[in-house]
Amino acid sequence: MHLWPLLLSLALPTADVEGPVAEFSFEEGGGRRLQDTSGLEQRARAIDVGWAPGYRGLGLRFADPTSAVRVSRRSSLNLGQALTLEAWVLPGPASEASRIIIAKNDEYLLRIDKASEGGRVSCFVHVGSPAVTWEPRVSSAEPLTAGEWHHVAATWDGRKLRLHVDGELQGETDRTGQPNPNPYPVMIGNFEYPSCHGGAFGGLLDEVRLYRRALGPEEVRMHAG
Repeated sequence: MHLWPLLLSLALPTADVEGPVAEFSFEEGGGRRLQDTSGLEQRARAIDVGWAPGYRGLGLRFADPTSAVRVSRRSSLNLGQALTLEAWVLPGPASEASRIIIAKNDEYLLRIDKASEGGRVSCFVHVGSPAVTWEPRVSSAEPLTAGEWHHVAATWDGRKLRLHVDGELQGETDRTGQPNPNPYPVMIGNFEYPSCHGGAFGGLLDEVRLYRRALGPEEVRMHAG
């Protein structure tokens, strides 16, 4: 009997299936390596960001066009049959470029739309059967107030895509289809490369979490409290 594969599997980090698969509070205050507190030890690197007072403790400022956090690819970060993307955000002024909160190329995207699209918060999942598409999106009722902290949570349960702002449901749309997992990294505060999907957030982000399940409305309200 070969024990090495068994021992290796036992040594891999695991997390509560109910908990986040990635969780970043940005309390480092400097450097490039960021700590994931989900229990899965996701590897994240800060690129051209600044530290500033966040919603709790410290947060990250994404002021430069190249500002980003890059989370290395792992299967635990792929789009499965459900998803929650969650963050505290302090946006800057309206922009003619969409501003990324969380993105994984060809899988999921949470952003502030460009001003010509209404400047609202929108979430997309890249699913389909057989054709894979980004639309339809779900969007907030109104743009966020610039210079103020807001809690944003987007959920997908395989049937419905929902968008919550400050604990309140602001948008819901039917969204079904087969996920399209891929080997790309998760990006926070920017897209992986210059893209029509959006660029640097241009404000502050804090308390970023990803789940492989859809949080319920009461859980979202509790996190926004």
